[in-house]
Amino acid sequence: MITMKNVLSFIILLFGILAFSSSVFAQRGFEDYGTEEGIRIQYSWGREKITKAEGNAALSLRLTNTHDYPVRVVLDVSFYRDHLELFESRGNVYCLEAGQSLRGALAGMRFVAEGVSLSDVREEWFSWEVAEITVEEISGCK
Repeated sequence: MITMKNVLSFIILLFGILAFSSSVFAQRGFEDYGTEEGIRIQYSWGREKITKAEGNAALSLRLTNTHDYPVRVVLDVSFYRDHLELFESRGNVYCLEAGQSLRGALAGMRFVAEGVSLSDVREEWFSWEVAEITVEEISGCK
């Protein structure tokens, strides 16, 4: 017999499963780079153009503010071939509210490795880093 208690229990269970799965899958595709000055940095590699099988590799970053206040983040990203710099993107500025995450191209956190394919980023000769990061407490993002 179906009772109101069974229906409510099912609905609560369903919402619990949806909430859990969305939090798990929200992290999918990003690997941890580390935490610098209270900013959690995650990354993911993909192709610059999804339609091209062998195009340039593109690095997408995800930044999460672990502070309980808004911050202004300035960071530099560098790509290397045999320890020689191939590319540097300097002075990338982001504003994050307390606990906020930003990621990927829409947030300006996608960096293309010209002349480097997705398979190349797994090679020993290739490396990358967040070369510099500064974090400043601010009153709020505008």
